[in-house]
Amino acid sequence: MTRLHLLLILLLAAVAVPFAAADTIQFNHNNLGIVGSIGSATFTQNGANVDVVLQANAGFSFKLSGGDILFNSSANLSASNIINLMADGVAAGFTFKTNQTRAGHTFNYDIFNMTGNKGQVSADQITFTITNITLAQLKPYQWGVHFCTASGSKCGPQTGFAFNSSVPEPGTLTLLGTGLLGLAGVVRRRWVS
Repeated sequence: MTRLHLLLILLLAAVAVPFAAADTIQFNHNNLGIVGSIGSATFTQNGANVDVVLQANAGFSFKLSGGDILFNSSANLSASNIINLMADGVAAGFTFKTNQTRAGHTFNYDIFNMTGNKGQVSADQITFTITNITLAQLKPYQWGVHFCTASGSKCGPQTGFAFNSSVPEPGTLTLLGTGLLGLAGVVRRRWVS
């Protein structure tokens, strides 16, 4: 193997490694009988914390006032572990509870009754950070959200609860990095033979 080949492999590995610590799940089950995903949650390890991005698909939003973000974790968490909660880019307050059941599903933790801008009832995107936790402590990902059947800040005619299946989808960039590493291996094998 030449130095150029080694350098190429190391470069590809360096590109893939930072993205290996992110997972995305789809909220593809709900109690309203809606087919398909109403949105997604992406989890990224950021040092000793996990950044969470909830993104509603077109035609849906996440309920704030009276709404819930529910999840399970093996970590022992309190309200102080949830920081920088934003609803559509605006700082939002919240209440934190443990051991809640919604639509027949029980969760360890519930971030609920979020407050955004005055008059804002729902949000297309909610972001926050969970401190002192690893992705492994959130697996298997078991999350639920209170959602509205309309995009934007005014909710919609109907609300429901959506949940993910228990197997996360790997992040797109992780797949890209793994594919590039595989391609480098194939190229190396052909040049060596």
